[in-house]
Amino acid sequence: MAEVRGNLINLTGALMSFYPEAQKKADDILFKESDIHWEDITIDDWVDAKVWDAFMNAYMEGSISGEKALITLGRRIYPGIKDAGQIPPEIDTPLKMLKFEGEGFKIYHRGPDVKPRNFLRLNDGDVLVEAPSPGYNCKVIEGVFQGIVEMFGIKSVKVNQTKCVKQGDNTCEYHITW
Repeated sequence: MAEVRGNLINLTGALMSFYPEAQKKADDILFKESDIHWEDITIDDWVDAKVWDAFMNAYMEGSISGEKALITLGRRIYPGIKDAGQIPPEIDTPLKMLKFEGEGFKIYHRGPDVKPRNFLRLNDGDVLVEAPSPGYNCKVIEGVFQGIVEMFGIKSVKVNQTKCVKQGDNTCEYHITW
């Protein structure tokens, strides 16, 4: 079982504010599982990754953009971490930030199902990384990588998922270019 930090639940719940029915559905799942509401959860709380997946599913169902909503969610994670002052100033390029995400992933996830990032190619403007999602929709990871590069004012970023466990592959793999 994998767990995620509570702030990922909190961010997803906040993004659902335009979809109150979906937000309530997700909050009911969280409350049943952990006896806490999404608005009260903190970064110090740990939640089963399947609950976060339920939040994402509710967000997709409520959003007119469907699965693309997960890319939007992912794009907001590291800018939010930066706004919270949790990114060191020496992380000043997309490449350094992608490596930092590899370390950050281990801070925001725990459990035996959590696999560390495996960078197969790490060049400026061309990164290939194995990044399996432990118990939740991998579209959010696509958004995380896109959002990281966009943090540096680069709009030409492309994230292509080249392998996916849901498609029968043994890992999820992403090719990130800019």
